[in-house]
Amino acid sequence: MDLEFVTQWLNKTGLEESIIEYLAVAINAAIIIATSYIAYTIARFIIDKAIHRLIKKAPERWYSALVNSGFFKRCANLAPVLVINAFIPVIFTNSFESWQSPLKTAVALYLTWVITSILTALTNVISIAYDYSNKAKEVPITGVIQVVKLVLVLMAIIITVAIFMDKSPMYLLSGFGAMTAILMVVFKDTLLGFVAGVQLASNRMVAIDDWIQVPDSNVDGVVKEVGLITVKVENWDKTYVYLPTSILIHRSFKNWQGMINSGGRRMMRSIMLDLDSAKQLDEEALKPIIERFFDQDLKTWLKENELTAPVSNLSVFRIYAHHYLANHPNVRQDMTFMARLLQPTPAGLPLEVYAFSSNTEWTKYEAIQSTIIEHLYTVLPDFELKYYQYFNKELPVNSSETRD
Repeated sequence: MDLEFVTQWLNKTGLEESIIEYLAVAINAAIIIATSYIAYTIARFIIDKAIHRLIKKAPERWYSALVNSGFFKRCANLAPVLVINAFIPVIFTNSFESWQSPLKTAVALYLTWVITSILTALTNVISIAYDYSNKAKEVPITGVIQVVKLVLVLMAIIITVAIFMDKSPMYLLSGFGAMTAILMVVFKDTLLGFVAGVQLASNRMVAIDDWIQVPDSNVDGVVKEVGLITVKVENWDKTYVYLPTSILIHRSFKNWQGMINSGGRRMMRSIMLDLDSAKQLDEEALKPIIERFFDQDLKTWLKENELTAPVSNLSVFRIYAHHYLANHPNVRQDMTFMARLLQPTPAGLPLEVYAFSSNTEWTKYEAIQSTIIEHLYTVLPDFELKYYQYFNKELPVNSSETRD
């Protein structure tokens, strides 16, 4: 583009040559700025219309990644930079030729950061597209993406300094080794977090939506994000904890995901039996209990359990509790289940129910567990047993403040 027509038009106004020269440069610069804006608008129009139509045929994850990351919008910023850079030698000539060098430096700096922003947007494209894959929850790459962005920014800073100093970036990198110790101190948490993040991802120790417990840090909830420096956890009380990634490497923690994947959640509750109610049951007392609760005749039941009458009501109730678990529709039969008597305590004799619920969802799991314990408590009198219950003797018997 020949911009001499601006100077020729100003010469016709009769103004002084010095004023005409400055006005010509100002008007020419305004024309170039307007042209740059038009170039940017055209680039955005092409992106919004033509490119979007083309990538709509691409798979959903790539379309979403390219559109939502802002990759193409940042690419549009290249258009005005290229226009301005091309016309600096055209506008700033003669007495203004000395302006070319600082202006080109400014354009080079802007171009450096535009390219950096495009490359970081490209990493966002990869991250968003990866989130659509099945491995995204098992092996998150958030930490890797953040490290790549950090490296890109550091490279942009080095190039920026090199442009200001009019030196090659390799000149600056040659002295980079001397700064390693300082950088290790400044970016200590970042480096530790990156190493920890790589170990967590490679060993699949933590993934998005895993339920983890870190008692030392009051963490008990679901992992929402695995970042470069922190792991975001939503506790069950709906609070958020930002846990340093390195802690998960240097401290022990519990990951409940194995339980969820197995499809069985452990139930382990004890019923406290009153030892004073323990006694022997003869055949006459045993017969109605066996027929009612086991649907068997007494001789068959005794033979099957390798017992002889009389039998302790503790044994009968323990066997019934196991029988109840074995026939419960919500107890995993392919996992360990049992009813056992534990060491007697001052609070009674514990009968522990140990089994795995077939539903791992918290509310349904608690309902299944509670239903089993409630049933066993209510049938205790049929086995001529009593549960242990502590009453405060200092309170009146009819007091509403009596507690178990």
